[in-house]
Amino acid sequence: MTKPNFAAMSKSELKAYLLKHRNDTEAFHALMDKITSEPNQTFYTVEEVGKLQELIEDRRQFKGNS
Repeated sequence: MTKPNFAAMSKSELKAYLLKHRNDTEAFHALMDKITSEPNQTFYTVEEVGKLQELIEDRRQFKGNS
């Protein structure tokens, strides 16, 4: 049986594959490589942070009125 091309698989596909093949260390390492190679930092503008704060406050008030 030939192994799938892990490099061509998306993170979601690799996760699904690993759920079915939990002992496949090669697939696990391929997934970890994909996860660590993607930038995970998101930068927000001052305006976006202000909008987020407003949304959080609105949500808190909505929950308080329920």
